[in-house]
Formats: sequence, structure tokens, C-alpha cells
Amino acid sequence: MNSRRSYATAPAPLSSIFSPKLPLSGRRVEEIGARGGGFTLRGGVETYAEYSPGNVDESIVYVNDSRMDFITSLKAIEISRRLLELRGRITLKHKVNVPIGMGFGASASIAFTALLALFKIAGRGISVREACRIVHGIEVQCKTGLNSEAGLLAEGLILVVGEGAPPRVRVDSIPIPHDSMIISVAIAPLEASKILSDPNELRKVEEIGDKKLEEILENPTPENFLKKSREFALEAGLATKRVQEIFEELEKLQVIGYAQNMIGEACHALVLRKDARRIEERLRNAFPEYLVKAFEVGSLIRSSIQT
Repeated sequence: MNSRRSYATAPAPLSSIFSPKLPLSGRRVEEIGARGGGFTLRGGVETYAEYSPGNVDESIVYVNDSRMDFITSLKAIEISRRLLELRGRITLKHKVNVPIGMGFGASASIAFTALLALFKIAGRGISVREACRIVHGIEVQCKTGLNSEAGLLAEGLILVVGEGAPPRVRVDSIPIPHDSMIISVAIAPLEASKILSDPNELRKVEEIGDKKLEEILENPTPENFLKKSREFALEAGLATKRVQEIFEELEKLQVIGYAQNMIGEACHALVLRKDARRIEERLRNAFPEYLVKAFEVGSLIRSSIQT
């Protein structure tokens, strides 16, 4: 039988604030997670899949043209083989349009688009909610994120007000200006494992996160959301010196608000489209060694067979 090909795309769920719900151990996978919030970045991940039936299973993964054993992608293949009875060679090529490992939710979007593409190849349908349920389990098992996939269940500025996998998870959103965009400044990944493995640090992050989320819900505007998210990063001790230098520069610019990526040494600002180019140029001049990039805010989830 000839090989079959498909394509899927999904936004990247950028995280601005989070509150891990403890304990993370001793609970069922569908109960584990975090409350928080962030933005959906349109076109975050694109995945091209190819399946060649055969008697020997082989899984090949490329991320931005480099072959690698990307853990959430391989796990999505493993689960898809079991659910869809796909025997043979599966090749996934991910085009990731956001920095990886810096709080942009890339690992969740990679697993999500892998599932969509492989279900399409198998001629089977899958809902966004069911795909997110599977991705939730993948992220928990691989320790790559806590409820990042919840950002794929809505659009714009997302609030996760109840942790866990669908249908347990509860998601809300805050309206943003129709002509707004996100501009990010990315430096480097942070060692999230140190934070997520220390019970005392986790408890501290949870308490501060819960307090700031309550203050966000008291006045759910984009401006207040980003202000409280920024306060969270500073009070939780997550904002590095370099992040704080970016904060100081953003404070001088005409932005709606700004915060740190969770968890990454990176920042993001919500800006009006008319101001975006000028702000982007200013940030590039101020931080030539960092990656400065503008993103559309929105949710475009698609999957199709390629001929």
C-alpha cells in the first residue's frame, strides 16, 4: 500500500502565570494540573505526517528540519499506534514557529498536532477536547507541562480556572482589543525541573499564583492580567536579572501590558497593531542578542489529508 500524508496546525499556548495544584503525586493523571493563564499564538506549530504501512514499526521525528527524539511527539506516535492500529513507518516533521522550552507551550502543541495528523491519516475523527485529554496525559507523564494544552480549548487571552484534563478542566477567557498582537523577547530556557521538583518552591509558587489569579478575576482586563502576571514572576523569584532588564525597557514603551513567560527566560507584551513594528524595532535595538518576534493572537486548528 502506498504511503499516506497529512497536515495539522495549531496555536502555541503561551503561559503568563500559573499555580500548580498540589500534591502532584498521589493523584490521578486527569486531576493533576495547574491554574493560570496566557495567550494563544496563531500558527505556533505545523506538523506534516507520513505513514507507510509495514510489519516493522519505525518512528522518525524532525523538529525544524533536525531529526531528534522529541519526547511528546514520540509519545503521541506510541498512543496513536495503539488507538489506530498503525503498523509500519511513521514520520513526523514539525515546524515550530515559537522558541522551544521557554513557556510557549510548544511540547503540548507538538503532541496535539501529531495526534490530529495521525488520526486524519487513519481516517478517524478526533475532537479538540479529546485530543487535549490525551495530550494532558502525555505532558504529565513526560513532565513537560502542567495544563498547557488547556490553552487549545479556547482563543485569545485564556484563563484556566480549574485544573486537570477534559472534562474536569475549566477554561475562561478575557476579551482583548481586536487589533492587538503579542511581541516576545526570548533569551533562554529556565531549569523548570528545579522549581517543579522542590516541594517548598512549588508551595510558594502555588500560594502566590492563587493570590494573583484572584486579583485577576476581581478585574478581568488584559491590563490587570498582565500586571498581576508580572507581579507573580517577581514575587515568586522567577524573574531573572535579564528578564527584569526587559521589563524596564517595556515599561518605557506604549504597550497594553507585559509579563514573563512561564517557565522561561523570556517576556511577552500585548500591543496594538499600529504600534507593533515600532516596538519590535525598539526591542531589537535594545536587545540584539535576543530573539524578538511578533505573533498574531488567535486559534486556528486545522488538519487535512495531503495528496
